[in-house]
Amino acid sequence: MTDRVIPDGWEATTTAELIREKALLIGDGYRAKNSEFVAGGGLPFIRVGDITNRVCTEGRDELPLSRVEHYEPKVSQTDDSLITMKGTVGRVARVSSTTRRFVYSPQISFWRVRDPLRLSPHFVSYWLRSPAFAEQAFATKSGTDMADYINLRDQRRMGLLLPPLATQQRVAAVLSAFDELIEINERRIELLEDLARSVYREWFVRFRFPGHHDAKLVESELELTPEGWEVRSLFDVADVGFGFPFKSGRFSDLGAFPVIRIRDVPRGATETKTDEHAPDRYRVVEGDILVGMDGEFHVRQWSGGEAWLNQRVARLRPTNRLSARHLMLAVMGPIRAWNESITGTTVAHLGKRHLELVNILTPPSTVLAVASPAFDRIAEWERHLIGTNRRLAATRDLLLPRLVTGLLDISDIDLGDLLPLEAT
Repeated sequence: MTDRVIPDGWEATTTAELIREKALLIGDGYRAKNSEFVAGGGLPFIRVGDITNRVCTEGRDELPLSRVEHYEPKVSQTDDSLITMKGTVGRVARVSSTTRRFVYSPQISFWRVRDPLRLSPHFVSYWLRSPAFAEQAFATKSGTDMADYINLRDQRRMGLLLPPLATQQRVAAVLSAFDELIEINERRIELLEDLARSVYREWFVRFRFPGHHDAKLVESELELTPEGWEVRSLFDVADVGFGFPFKSGRFSDLGAFPVIRIRDVPRGATETKTDEHAPDRYRVVEGDILVGMDGEFHVRQWSGGEAWLNQRVARLRPTNRLSARHLMLAVMGPIRAWNESITGTTVAHLGKRHLELVNILTPPSTVLAVASPAFDRIAEWERHLIGTNRRLAATRDLLLPRLVTGLLDISDIDLGDLLPLEAT
């Protein structure tokens, strides 16, 4: 397991031993049949795609509550740590007290602490995010024709260095402080996004903008709109670009320049890099609006720094007086409608011909003089919070492997010296 000296008070143990002690349970999900799912009113059935750093339980297949005893052992409990075992292997999340109960699918394993006097659930969750777990998991990872896979048997015989419970709790407290601040900032970002949508809806959908009492509604291509407002094509008010066909075989985490793939659009960040080069028109900068063109047509204002744009992603930049956030909110309506109506043989596709049909209602300069600074200010606050979260996450990720393996001894350290300033 390790050749280095074991820290004082720590012990070398295995998951098998912890399972025998009844301190830990490691299980996998329920093998559901399509005929078992119900339309609402049940427990969500969670698959690999529903796991990021949190669990998404909305809009998923559900299993009936009337048969809950049949799959009860596979139902989530607060403080479970879960791992994606297939496809995107090794993604970890923890079930919080506010997470809706759900049923695990077979591609997800869960680690459940059964003896909280032996193990801290939060420490277990952080250990699963550390290189100590990843090195063992990927050393035993098997490949199939379809996807990589970490099997349950190997998870049940891993080695680990385990500190005393008090140290586990101190480690978890330090790392949790970062995660709690990140979560608070994410909620603030969501509130700012809601605020921007509310302003857009009131001013540019319901036409309750400053001075609207004196405005006259007239017929236009978009039915009744305020007099003096223009209906213009998306391509008239924005520079629209499409991605470059980078070779996926040259993607890595060691390339010279980041690449935005379609899967990166919803989260606004990318870890993919390439050593290929493309013309400057394929570069994305902070504030550009990105549209995923396959599957679910996500729309997002990019905040992940300068990067190349990969194929099947569109990039929009306003060329007139509209702010970028205003333009993004304006295109979301028609794109959301296509998201609900366009179907393909396997994956829905959005093309240039669809974007050419998008019309943008452009108000006069008197309205934009008030709206654009408001939208820009909201976007600026969001960028600040996103940047803060990245710094918090980077510090947490630097500390995590050293804390959970005892390389950094915090037994005699004032925790305030390690906590982020926002938490002290």
